[in-house]
Amino acid sequence: MQTIRVFISIEIPQEIKEKISLIQEQLKTIETPISWVRLDSIHLTLKFLGNITELQIPEIKNCMTTAANGIPPFDVKVKRGGVFPNLNYPRVIWLGLEDRTDSLFKLQKGIDSCLKKIDFEPEERGFTPHLTLGRVKSLKGKNHLIRTIHIYKDIEVGEIYVDKIKLMRSQLNPSGAIYTILEEVGLTAVESGQ
Repeated sequence: MQTIRVFISIEIPQEIKEKISLIQEQLKTIETPISWVRLDSIHLTLKFLGNITELQIPEIKNCMTTAANGIPPFDVKVKRGGVFPNLNYPRVIWLGLEDRTDSLFKLQKGIDSCLKKIDFEPEERGFTPHLTLGRVKSLKGKNHLIRTIHIYKDIEVGEIYVDKIKLMRSQLNPSGAIYTILEEVGLTAVESGQ
């Protein structure tokens, strides 16, 4: 049976993407070779599922609905520049997210917990909400990169209003991944019976 590659995510508003574009342009002055994420590909991943069959989509949507049930729409702040795994070995350049209500963490934990019941592995690492800006291809010019990242450690980019989550298909090709919405689930302030 044919499989598709999918993940659950939150969409990023255009005005935030435009600010990210300015940051990427400033970071492009670094001599470190970096593969930059295209603006139309920037999103907040809640759960990467990998390859699934289309027959699994209804169960996954049910988990999304269960996790969203009882969580009202909320705001998260896009702030803090950083790298993974650490400044000594920077591989991924990102912007962090601040969730004052813990709703983002509850949502992600609810998704992970429900998906575990239908045989999807839970995340091994703790959930660190972030938007990936680029991937470091080589550590040439690492010191310049680290100094520049320090400039962005206290940056505030704006807020994201989270009112829905999406199941996305990812089709890889040489010019970058193409994302297609498969399912969309709204957050609901009041718990409803399933």
